This record gives sequence, C-alpha cells and structure tokens, in this order.
Amino acid sequence: MLKKGCAAQMFHDNTLMDLLRAEVKPALGCTGPVLMAFAAAVSRNAVGGKPLRARILLDKDTYIKNCAVGIPGIDARGIPIAAALGLIAGDASAGMEVLRDVKPEDAARAKEFLPRIAVDIKWDFKGIGLYVETWVETDRGLGHSLVAKTHTQVVFTEVNGKLVSGEYPADFTEVVDHSGDAVRRYTVRDFFAFASARPMEDLAFLREAIAMNTALAEHGLKTGAGENFGNFLLQVPFATPVQKAKSLAAAAADARMAGEVLPAMSCATSGNVGITASLPLISMARDLRLSEETLLRALAFSFLLTIQIKSYIGRYSAFCACAIAASIGIAGGMVLLLGGNARQSGDAIRNIIGSTLGVLCDGAKHGCALKLSTGAGAAIESAYLAMSGAAIRANDGFVCEDVDDTIRLMGRMAHEGEAEADKMMCRLIFERDTGIRAGA
Repeated sequence: MLKKGCAAQMFHDNTLMDLLRAEVKPALGCTGPVLMAFAAAVSRNAVGGKPLRARILLDKDTYIKNCAVGIPGIDARGIPIAAALGLIAGDASAGMEVLRDVKPEDAARAKEFLPRIAVDIKWDFKGIGLYVETWVETDRGLGHSLVAKTHTQVVFTEVNGKLVSGEYPADFTEVVDHSGDAVRRYTVRDFFAFASARPMEDLAFLREAIAMNTALAEHGLKTGAGENFGNFLLQVPFATPVQKAKSLAAAAADARMAGEVLPAMSCATSGNVGITASLPLISMARDLRLSEETLLRALAFSFLLTIQIKSYIGRYSAFCACAIAASIGIAGGMVLLLGGNARQSGDAIRNIIGSTLGVLCDGAKHGCALKLSTGAGAAIESAYLAMSGAAIRANDGFVCEDVDDTIRLMGRMAHEGEAEADKMMCRLIFERDTGIRAGA
C-alpha cells in the first residue's frame, strides 16, 4: 500500500490520472440498456452482414435492474428492445455512446426485429457483477461475444465458432473479479493528496463533466422530464443550498431515466453515479462562490472515491451505487470544497457508511432521482458534521477506527453478506413482472 498522505508522491502518480480518464467518460442513456446495445453491436460487427436473429444470456442483475428505464432514441423499454436497437443502428466503436446516431426509422426497424431476439437469465451465475453473452446470426454466419466486468470490456469474440479476439476464461466467474483493481491499492488520504496537488491542467478535462451534467440537469428542470422530482424538490418550503443541490441531481436523473437524448458524464460506467458524484458539488460550489480550481479538485476527489467504492461493492451490486458509492464521493469532495483535510474527509465518509449502509439497488428507474438526491443530501450534511468535529465513532456498527478498513468491510458485506438478498430481490421483481417462477 502506498504511504498515506504523501502529497509529493501523489503529485507524480499517473495511475490515478489514468484511472480518472478511463472511468470518467460520456454516456448517452442509462448504461444498462446501452450495455445491451453495445454487446449486440459487437457480435454483429464481428460477423458482419444483415442480422436475422439474436440470443442474449446475461446475469440476473443486468437483466432485472435495467428493465424499467427509458432508452434514447426510442419510446420503448427493456433488454430486448435495447439489444435490437444496437443490432440495427448501434456504433460499437462509440462505447457508451453506442446509440448516438439512432434515427426514427432505426427505432421502427428495431421494433420489427424484436420478435427475433431471445433473452435468457443466467440464474446460476456465481459471480457478482456484469456478464452478457450475445449470439447474433446474420446472412454471413454467427457472431458471439462476451462483455463482462465493465460495460465495454469485451472478453472474447468469435465468428462461426472461431476465436477472433480475446481469450476464453478458464473460470467464467473470474471475468467479473475486481480484487486486483489498481484503485484498491490507494487510501482515502492518497486520493485527497492527489486531488489537492495535481497540476490544474491535468484536471481541466473535468470541466466537461461540469458542462455536460449541468446541461442534463437544466434540461430536466426546464422540461419536467420523467417524474419531475427535480422541480418538486425545489418546492419544499425553506429551500436551502443543500435542497438546491439535491434538486439539480434529481433533475438530471429525471431526464436520464426518461430516455432523453442528452449525454451524462458517467463515473465507473454509470451515468447516474457520475451525476450524483458531481452535480451536488457543482451546485454547492456555486452557492458558496468557490473558485473553479477548488471545484475541479473536489470533483477529482469525489470521482476517485466513487471508482474505488464501485470496485469494492461491484459494478452491479446489491447496494445502490448512487446512495452508497457516489455519496461517499460527495462527502469527501464536500470536505475538500469547504477547506477541510484528509482526516475530516475520512470522518465524513464514515458518517455516510454509518448512516446509509444497506440501501439496496432495485434497478434503474424513475425513482432513482429520489434515491440519488437523498444520498446527496446525507453526504453534504455528513461533510458539514465532520467539519464541525462530529463523526461516528470507531466500532459503532460497521464503522472502524480507520476509514479504509471501513470501506473494505463494506465491500465484504456487499459481496459476501448481500449476495443472497440481491438474488431474492431479483427473483421477486422477475416473478412480479412476468408471472413466471424465476429460474424455471
């Protein structure tokens, strides 16, 4: 593990810079359905030709948690239609913006293709995380690929049974293993030191996150997209800067969950997580009249914390990544905004884990706007409490003496403790929506 609090070392650490650039990227539409479009487009591109039919095999979380959310470019929802849209008009080279060139006629063709797509859930998959296999039959043969661990990581691709890229994993559960992720080698103090000392020109690319996510939120407020939670939150009596921060985050989620055709700056391959980890800080920095440099450094800290937490709890997790991972990012980033130190940011993070641990992810949907706004409010308050010296003490529930031990313990809970609860939740939602017994 790297030496704690070594600002000089963090100043020169390019691994963290590479992580930021790799994990903070634009995404058009909710990344779950977008993943299906991407995976289908990868298999189609591999074999070429005119698509005739397709089959998808995916883990329970990817299926259940992406059935109720809007998709850019089409007035329909669900895994099959997202895959059909990717087959018909997806640009796999665009990654999480795979649907950026979809036209109205493409949506119509995708709906016509829908009966030729079969979807199966891999209920016996033992891994925790994203797993999507696609088989696409065209007039040239059969393309087959596996996308796993992250939304754009293609593990292998084959054409007519012949491997053309990647390699077959010896153990399919290993493809979703995050235990070797580079981000786990760092501590909260390391992230704080990096964000505080890195040259501003290196962090300037985060201005795009400010512009992109703010535009999405303003669109949500202007149009009353989705359930309009963003606007309704502003109507709560005695609105404060914290309430405004919650409203901005909710409005962006309103727009995304409704399928509005505007990109979000995602974090760790989740648009809602990117929104949550950034917009509350953007709003608070404006109300507090803080400098752009202070905001950019706070965003860098927030994103790095969020990336690490997502590594520990999983890309698709039993825990809500907005209410847990991104809220931890906000809490740390807010302390930096307020001029606090690494110890105080650790206290803010422990306040969040000690108060909100256990918020479950029941899928991407309109209600996410309320979940992420609630998490944002708790995170900002946790930071202010930490700045005042109020922090949950060690050995109080899951909270440990060291904040990094607390984070690791939470990760174990997500993987080892909540796996069965997550499986049951997915089964209950599946059975409610289909009337079919899960796994039958």
